Amino acid sequence: MVKYERKILQISKIKEIDMKTLIVTGGSLDICWVKEFIKTINAEYIIAADSGLKYIDELGLVPDMILGDYDSVEDGLLDKYKSTDIKTYPREKDYTDTHIAIINALKAGASDIYILGATGTRMDHTFTNICNMKAALDCDVPCFIYDKHNKVYLVNDNMGEVKLAKDGQYGEYVSIVPLSEEAVISLSGFKYTLDNYVLHQGLSICQSNEIKENEAVINIKKGLVIVFETKD
Repeated sequence: MVKYERKILQISKIKEIDMKTLIVTGGSLDICWVKEFIKTINAEYIIAADSGLKYIDELGLVPDMILGDYDSVEDGLLDKYKSTDIKTYPREKDYTDTHIAIINALKAGASDIYILGATGTRMDHTFTNICNMKAALDCDVPCFIYDKHNKVYLVNDNMGEVKLAKDGQYGEYVSIVPLSEEAVISLSGFKYTLDNYVLHQGLSICQSNEIKENEAVINIKKGLVIVFETKD
């Protein structure tokens, strides 16, 4: 099992291609919202992760890759896509289908990754999916989880200033949660600003901030954080 899993996660070389990649996985999705959202990203490569295939089918999208153990895919659905690149993994494995989808997106040459269906009723799945974006972060590939109310991404101390335009923010609130034991953070252009503040795990000081200037800046000097741009 260990040897097999290492093979899954090994990224020997990422293709140098400018390719926006959409991953659709099997969490909760508002189909009406998705139909409008996908028009804004113009994805050039689409991956269906396991039961995310049902959403792909409902949306009328054409996947470039389908992967998973297919334990939650309806009988006969996979047969509709026999000509697609289909990758099958064992049901009992050390990595989720969404995590494997991110790895395959990176191997395919993704320049940006957008993940839909990564949130829902299973909070354990949602949090794991957020953490799995670190695979893309480690390869310097922007990666985002979206749903109707949230845009979620990771920021670390290698990224410098991360700028958020007020007229382009996803919702009215910005919350920041540390993944590392502590993060040194500076915030400008927000209602609540910080200057080299040491943000420890478990603190809620960076919850529900708001952008007040035309542009706000997040600068993580040390550590790793989750950024949530949210709306009610």
